[in-house]
Amino acid sequence: MLRRFCLLAFSTIGAAALLHGGPARAQMDAGQLCVNQCLFHHGPASSPAYHACVAEICEGKGQVSGGQAAPSRQRPAGPAWVSGVAGGGQGRYAGIESGRHSLSYMCKRGESGILAVEGMAGSGRSLAIRVDGTSFRPQFISRGGMRYTSAARDSALLRALLSGNAVEISDDRGRVRFSLSGSGAAIRAAMAGCGL
Repeated sequence: MLRRFCLLAFSTIGAAALLHGGPARAQMDAGQLCVNQCLFHHGPASSPAYHACVAEICEGKGQVSGGQAAPSRQRPAGPAWVSGVAGGGQGRYAGIESGRHSLSYMCKRGESGILAVEGMAGSGRSLAIRVDGTSFRPQFISRGGMRYTSAARDSALLRALLSGNAVEISDDRGRVRFSLSGSGAAIRAAMAGCGL
């Protein structure tokens, strides 16, 4: 859903939000998400710990090459931050999702990033973000059930998302809370891919 969301966001925002892309829609499957989580927690991809994680958790084999038992690893509890490529390779994203809700950072090389929120049912004007008790009320653009706002590299909101513990997103019809554990690494990876 996050990847589909990011791809859709790249096509929806267009020039108005300084990002554009094709209308492609894709969905990251559970297997790819698992591999990405192993890469995030145990990377680089050449490390034995990464291969053990993929073998044990993603493939359910419980062994590493050579027939040795893989070290015991537990699947991360709850939603995890992931990062990847979007917009036909022209953009990068980092995000987290839980059910129908997601929060994503997206960027395109040479341009400022954006934050995107999916799954909130209320008015875009009532949308607020709270990181570790600090409230932010950026101006959002609404398109197709999604909300977008700019996320300049030096913005206070982006700095909070990079280093905070938890984020709560609310509007006049509800709220959702995400952990920010892993957000710094995921967002920084996306920013690096965009040259930011």
